[in-house]
Amino acid sequence: MITLEDKVAVQELIARFTRCSDFGDWEGLAKIYTPDVVTEMEGITIRYEGIEAQVEHAKESDRQAEGRNRHYNFNMIVSEENGQVFADYAFMNVNAGHNPMGSRIVVTGRQRDTVVKTGEGWKIARRFVQFDQAVSLDF
Repeated sequence: MITLEDKVAVQELIARFTRCSDFGDWEGLAKIYTPDVVTEMEGITIRYEGIEAQVEHAKESDRQAEGRNRHYNFNMIVSEENGQVFADYAFMNVNAGHNPMGSRIVVTGRQRDTVVKTGEGWKIARRFVQFDQAVSLDF
């Protein structure tokens, strides 16, 4: 059974993803995943398998947004079902822009992360993304 301490640790894990991804801490980003992590997105055939693929996707997003990619996660619920632990939450991806009032929402949706407790703490093992908008990716 997960504890309140576990729930806080999982919330901080997701916050670390956001910080590392948004501010280019690629080494820190690599540490939050299990070696066999998979990210899948509803309606998109691209899958990111393994740590390197996760980091490369974040780097390309950062490059395309000129270092202004920002992730906001909210309404998180950490739960345990049939021995697995999940973090379910809403997200908003924003391009912060270069000028005041220049920010724009890129995409919104829901995510479900399957997380596992390891000797090094909680890690993301699987991520499933559902977008609110019709999205296509080429990277």
